[in-house]
Amino acid sequence: MREARPVRTRPTGRLPVAALVALLSAATPVMAHEPLWGETPTIFGPGVFHPEIRLAYMRLGNASRPGDESDRSLAQEYGLQYGVNRWVNVRMTVPVAATEFEQNLGGSLERTTVSGIGDIVLEAKCRFRPVQETGMQRSHAVIVGWKLPTGADDALAPDGSRLPPGTQAGTGHHGYDLGYAFDRETLGDTFWASAVLHREIGGDFRRGDHLEVDAAYGVWGIRPNTAEDLGVNVAFGVHGESTDSDRLEGGGSAGNAHRFAGVLISPIVTKGRYQFRVGLLVPLIKRGDEDENDFGYEVRAGWEAFF
Repeated sequence: MREARPVRTRPTGRLPVAALVALLSAATPVMAHEPLWGETPTIFGPGVFHPEIRLAYMRLGNASRPGDESDRSLAQEYGLQYGVNRWVNVRMTVPVAATEFEQNLGGSLERTTVSGIGDIVLEAKCRFRPVQETGMQRSHAVIVGWKLPTGADDALAPDGSRLPPGTQAGTGHHGYDLGYAFDRETLGDTFWASAVLHREIGGDFRRGDHLEVDAAYGVWGIRPNTAEDLGVNVAFGVHGESTDSDRLEGGGSAGNAHRFAGVLISPIVTKGRYQFRVGLLVPLIKRGDEDENDFGYEVRAGWEAFF
């Protein structure tokens, strides 16, 4: 999505080609971004700064019986993107962990908290093969990222054991991200699809390879005619994750490989330079480690701006 002057023409089925193309090329806030899960080939244009905040809440497990464990997490991400040109965006993402772990030790609930900055990720998104036609545009992008070992990896469980890599703020390892994203936008709706692989480098105490696949369809309930108008887009989609087992100290497996797939709904509200998004994900298919998949839903929210 690129910077341009606001379009003031009301969209109809008989708009001239120039007006339709201008609307699809309008300032980014006229368009819906992604529905909180997945990536898009969105490029914000040369010189555009795009700060973003995301929150995700999940409760995993239940510590009601001796030997059981549970955790409540409020994952936070603080990101800043910059438009280098019409083809490339660069982004820095700073995750912040806030997770409370519970263990039922002989009938007594013991708690510990993991908090702090996680592993910072530096990324570049490169758009290619954009196509723009009357009332429609579509594009593709590749995403390449590098994860820095900035987060602490020494948090302990209530019983004194070291928490596995997947539950630490960081892991002490570099890593990389590789992804692909596609979208197709019209005056009335948008289709998004993406796949992203996250991999850490190292032989021991690292997170397992993590793959996310997404597809979503969003339709405008309230279509903004200019960048300053209120717009509401409601997206529906599917989200899937596949995670290999973490590697423990000495290179052993944590045995926590798991996969799940579910459905999501995510309203996207845009007005002027700002967008706000909320989303609910409900898993329908679960495979692998039962403890890692012991959740009924995930809630996310996001705020972003364009300058």
